[in-house]
Amino acid sequence: MQQSNIIEYWTEKAAAEAHQQGLEQGMKERAREDILEALELQLQPDAARTFKPVLETIGDPQRLKQLLRAAILANSPEDFRRALEANGK
Repeated sequence: MQQSNIIEYWTEKAAAEAHQQGLEQGMKERAREDILEALELQLQPDAARTFKPVLETIGDPQRLKQLLRAAILANSPEDFRRALEANGK
């Protein structure tokens, strides 16, 4: 009986962790999509496609938030490239 409770506990814990990881991954993916959309609207579709591979390597939510702001404020692809190269990629 006690073994059943332990298994149930670890199963629930693993499920909760997997759920949390899924939420975090979804938030990161949404942030990347928002950055690409901002670049597309602010600059041009080619600029968004150019930066997509680099954005996919960034996993820090705070960094993605900074890059979204940079994408919104960018006047040229070079502006965004400088923001992307600052403090990281």
